[in-house]
Amino acid sequence: MNTNTEIELHEIVDSFREVKQLFFQLMSEMSCRFGVTGIQLMTLKALRDRPEIGLGELAEHMRLVSSTVSGVIDRLVKAELVSRERPNHNRRSIVLKLSPKGMQVLEEADAAYRKYLSGLNDLDPEEVRAMLGVHRKIIKKLEEVRDENHHE
Repeated sequence: MNTNTEIELHEIVDSFREVKQLFFQLMSEMSCRFGVTGIQLMTLKALRDRPEIGLGELAEHMRLVSSTVSGVIDRLVKAELVSRERPNHNRRSIVLKLSPKGMQVLEEADAAYRKYLSGLNDLDPEEVRAMLGVHRKIIKKLEEVRDENHHE
């Protein structure tokens, strides 16, 4: 790998960090407006996209440990944004569902989020697709390196 490529790869990693930092600042500002934390907002979104999911599956989907997600769910249940229910087909398991109040908070936050991101609408769709493709390749390669290192 030549030096220029190495420098560019470091710049890519730095740009990931900057984007992530700006994204979390945005999420933090937005979630405060709606009385929830950023991680609670992401949990509400995950529950909307995967209705009647269990805690373990939710944690896996969010790439977080179950104990972290469990604490988030406890606070969301206490705030009446999420409910724990036993499905009829399996009375031993518990599934998580958005409450009507949780859905309202999420819809209002989503509208604000779309407004915040509307500034990105003028990006070239081809460039966005190309960037996503490259990001997926980077993630795949880094996961392969991580997995190889875990097996050593």
